[in-house]
Amino acid sequence: MASSIAAPQLLLLSHTLSFFKPNQNRHRLILQSECTHLNLRCSFHFKNTALLSASKFFRPLHAVLNSSTSLISKEEPNAKQKNDTSTLRAICQGHVPEHALSRLEEIGFVVPTDVQRQALPVLFSGRDCILHAQTGSGKTLAYLLLIYSVINPQRSAVQALIVVPTRELGMQVTKVARMLAPKPMDITVMALLDGGMLRRHKSWLKAEPPTIIVATIASLCQMLEKHIFKLEAMQVLVIDEVDFMFNSSKQVSSLRKLLTIYSSCNNRQTVFASASIPQHRRFLHDCIQQKWTKNDVIHVHVNPIEPMPSRLQHRFLTCSKKQRHQTLLSLLQTDAPKSGIIFVGEQSEKSKKAGNAPPTTLLIDFLKTSYGGCSDILLLEEGMNFNLRAASLTEVKQGGSYILVATDIAARGVDLPETTHIYNFDLPRTAIDYLHRAGRTGRKPFSDEECYVTNIIMPEEHFVLQRYENELMFKCEELIL
Repeated sequence: MASSIAAPQLLLLSHTLSFFKPNQNRHRLILQSECTHLNLRCSFHFKNTALLSASKFFRPLHAVLNSSTSLISKEEPNAKQKNDTSTLRAICQGHVPEHALSRLEEIGFVVPTDVQRQALPVLFSGRDCILHAQTGSGKTLAYLLLIYSVINPQRSAVQALIVVPTRELGMQVTKVARMLAPKPMDITVMALLDGGMLRRHKSWLKAEPPTIIVATIASLCQMLEKHIFKLEAMQVLVIDEVDFMFNSSKQVSSLRKLLTIYSSCNNRQTVFASASIPQHRRFLHDCIQQKWTKNDVIHVHVNPIEPMPSRLQHRFLTCSKKQRHQTLLSLLQTDAPKSGIIFVGEQSEKSKKAGNAPPTTLLIDFLKTSYGGCSDILLLEEGMNFNLRAASLTEVKQGGSYILVATDIAARGVDLPETTHIYNFDLPRTAIDYLHRAGRTGRKPFSDEECYVTNIIMPEEHFVLQRYENELMFKCEELIL
């Protein structure tokens, strides 16, 4: 039996199967795989009667194997029915309460995405999990379904905690969590986010703890340090955009405390989620060694061959620094996008000290006076007042036709599924940042609509874009206006 297994998946399979100790020489399971990335041919031999009957244990491992991989075992007559993944209801039956399943279908969630099809059996098995899949692939719904499968509505305690890096992502996750809450069930969802009314939240937490909390790490730790509430009843901890949070000097210290001091991995199910987890083998090792997760954590890596949706068209134009505003204007007039995001780099400290206007402000002013398109032109950047940021997102979602000028705060988790065009007015600093910016478009899972990512670069930046092409495996077409 031969099949192709990605390198990190192969390592995890080897790690997991090592828990079984050789026994009687009665049955032998041989799993052979050609590991194309490492040019290795590997065989695993087991002499264990119990291994062949452990079908329940191995079913979650399909999440870390390619779909063509199978384990030699005697399937029960109704195994096909049990493994039905054609609908979310079929996958969730027996795990998620009927009220929640009905609510799921009312909203319109019927057919599972690839990450939901592969990750949900793992999550329902109780294993800690690293969800590693494209932006817009359905990771949020996957971990929310896990949460609704384990919480007890009759218990007045915080039973699930979702930690997010930004207020904007937190607002979106809260909205979906509340939409999923079945009406007959007494489930409350609190948004404990930066810029919120913490005094009001403090009273709420003391009077009647919510079932689910969606929080930014600073606001969360402020409450935990003051002993406003405890996490002793918490069953599920989700860290969304985990790579961003571990790379943020402002958040990493508090995040480590949450994972090891304020709660223990032995008393909870831990889920990490992101579209990008650099050096994932190292991260998996750290999760176990640092006790962020249990030893049997599973890395679910969906579609690792193509980091971005194939329907994205990547383009670039070359111009001088002085021509960038005019080049962008010409692009917008040619494309006439109904909905698009223009990403602009953060203002440097040197520029701030010199008293210069932020590049986002300069661009907004230019577009409002020069661009005659029918779209509303809005701004979203980190330095804005929280209420203004919320107002911009609300206006974007209600208006339907928009041009959003944004810094990288909009690149992580902001869900604007109508977006068809991304413009990188400034190139992102890393390939990972490019991945997340590009992931703001092409977010309709079952749509074939083509979407565009266009880069405005100076001649000396061409090699940077080529490096991103090689790292993320996409091809950029040159445009000449």
